[in-house]
Amino acid sequence: MIFRLLNWLGFTGDRLAFPGLADANEIEADVQLVPPSNPDRPPRKVRRSAILALIAAVLIFLTPLAAYRPAIFHYYGLRDSYSNLREAHEEPGKLIQFCASHARPIYGWLLETSLRRIDTIRQLQWIRMLSALLLGAISFVSYRLLRRIGWTVGSSLLLALWLGLLPSAQVIAGWAICWPYGVAALLALGAFPLAEAALATGRLTAGNAGKFVASVGLLAASALVYQPNALFYLVPLTAALIVRHGPRQRDQVRWMFRHVAVVTAGLSLAYAFMRVCYGLGVFQPSARIAFEQQWAGKLWWFITEPLPNALSLFVINDNQGHDRAAYLAGALAAGGFLVAGVVLEWRHRGRSRGLVWLAGLMGLPVFAFAISLLAAERYATYRTIFPLTGVLLCWLIASLRLSFGRLGSRVRRTGALLLMGIALLVARHRTYALLAVPQGNEWALVLDGAKKVRLETGRPSIFLIEPTPDDISTTTIYHDEFGSLSTNSDWVPKEMFKRAMHDLHPQVPRLDQRYRFASGPRLPEAGRFDLVIDLRELGNLRTEN
Repeated sequence: MIFRLLNWLGFTGDRLAFPGLADANEIEADVQLVPPSNPDRPPRKVRRSAILALIAAVLIFLTPLAAYRPAIFHYYGLRDSYSNLREAHEEPGKLIQFCASHARPIYGWLLETSLRRIDTIRQLQWIRMLSALLLGAISFVSYRLLRRIGWTVGSSLLLALWLGLLPSAQVIAGWAICWPYGVAALLALGAFPLAEAALATGRLTAGNAGKFVASVGLLAASALVYQPNALFYLVPLTAALIVRHGPRQRDQVRWMFRHVAVVTAGLSLAYAFMRVCYGLGVFQPSARIAFEQQWAGKLWWFITEPLPNALSLFVINDNQGHDRAAYLAGALAAGGFLVAGVVLEWRHRGRSRGLVWLAGLMGLPVFAFAISLLAAERYATYRTIFPLTGVLLCWLIASLRLSFGRLGSRVRRTGALLLMGIALLVARHRTYALLAVPQGNEWALVLDGAKKVRLETGRPSIFLIEPTPDDISTTTIYHDEFGSLSTNSDWVPKEMFKRAMHDLHPQVPRLDQRYRFASGPRLPEAGRFDLVIDLRELGNLRTEN
């Protein structure tokens, strides 16, 4: 029974049947199937394989939790966490309305529901833990899909584990309010096998129609959580294209366009639903919902910012350019392997397969970033490129196998272990050093200041001196994610201080009426304050990272 379960999960050596991919060949066989004439393996070996497979499943699922544990249980919030936590308790429905104004009503509902179940900033650790578990689920489901598609055990493990350790995953794990992003990615992953089963026969039956509708519905739901991650559907699609072979390339093109139609239908359904909601006045659209008009400039922006961010898997971008050389070297190295993969596929399997790889490599990454390309905003963040990085990672792993295919299996497995070891250590360190620690420093300074407030002595006045970008406690900063400041704004300091006072005095009603609070980049010359919190002290806490 256990062995049958594991076979369904894809952890045994046999490749699982996958509708529509019966002609798919593995990149390179890692296992030798037992000939039908050979006797069955002894029960002891079967049980041993089952135990090892279960251990592997648990490791895949728990790797993100192990990697991000120091950041998860650090004591901090991050920017919107403070206001969102307050709004979830004091203004029910506001988060849903706000997120729906950006066409993400399910995101707002998930976020408000989760935040209403906690009361303090310390309890955000449980939401970050949920994020890590969702990343583990993404890795696990991806592994199962890859094995069913026809990828080898080694390649499937490498890609699945790496997905949970990418810079985009690091942001999801370290920023509590981003946990629904993982839900969106899982919904998109679940839509792919349903669509593949529906499209496999090419005939319209009641069963196929049901699967098609279900896949479109899952994609629409994913988009209503977080639109960019609905395109995570393209990760298994890319993996399938890489190993899918057939005598007629026309069939491959038709198969691809059918899946593109499924994605388009899902996104269009979500868009139509939101337009109806806006038209009926259920939600009010944000002014930020606008389509791009300058396509040439947008394409150049994509090539110069999001694309290298996705290609550089180990070194992140830096506003100050401290690691610029290593960042560009990482992006160029990955790009070089991708080009080499196309050349080798062309050489080994012929011109038609080479053209398929080239077309897929040129088109699918752009499609995976389509939502952000269509939107009239140009803010390259790691949280918006999860599908893009996943698609490129599929091509990269396939290219690495082609490039090093002649090396012995032991050498290749050692290299894969080394890559995973580096990815895990980098993800663990970066999330802790560039998200948890600097945000924890800000929270600690505000919380220490709040502890000095004496409510029994009247109505004390507090002024918070906001930090500048020069006062960061890290040497790396990228946009509003890695190494960023939360308190250099006109609204976060007030929300942070209010949350600190609430956490210190949870039983005091209408607490914000018991003190006066103001903030700014410098202390006013006029006026006296009972307490001054100087967040410029963050610069004294700077550490190398």
